[in-house]
Amino acid sequence: MDIDFKNLLDVDKKTQQLIRVWRNLDDVRKYMINDHIISENEHNRWLERIRVGNTIKAWVIYYNKAPVGLMYLNNINWTDKITDWGLYIADNKIRGKGVGSAALSKLIDLVFTDLNFAVMKTFVLDNNNVAVNLYEKMGFKKHGDIKHKIIRDNKEINVFLMSLTKLDYKKK
Repeated sequence: MDIDFKNLLDVDKKTQQLIRVWRNLDDVRKYMINDHIISENEHNRWLERIRVGNTIKAWVIYYNKAPVGLMYLNNINWTDKITDWGLYIADNKIRGKGVGSAALSKLIDLVFTDLNFAVMKTFVLDNNNVAVNLYEKMGFKKHGDIKHKIIRDNKEINVFLMSLTKLDYKKK
């Protein structure tokens, strides 16, 4: 499978702005904790935080040389070696072909091997069965306690924490 990823800051401006378009797609937003529409100004402020800070890193996911999604580390704690993470595949035609699995595998290797982190964690909506199944397949454990609830379309959705430790990564 021809999967690659490039630092978001190293891609052209058009691709950087495409990330915002993808993030605002209904199929992407519905599985985000924060599902509001991202403005161009908000997106540009986020890009600037990546440029000047060291708590966010983001990569564009490429499949067959075409950009198809984003993976990122957020709330990076360099001292304790813990990071939040996320990823999404924006193109519906690409979903279900193993691209997300391959991208997550590369991200896990980067976090535990290159960055030498101890824990990576993410919050996941309980109704996102595809993500939960993928994360569990990769070794992430779903913590039983609900972190919080969000309301979507007048329905409560539980939000869970899932994490993977370097020790569990090495076992797998």
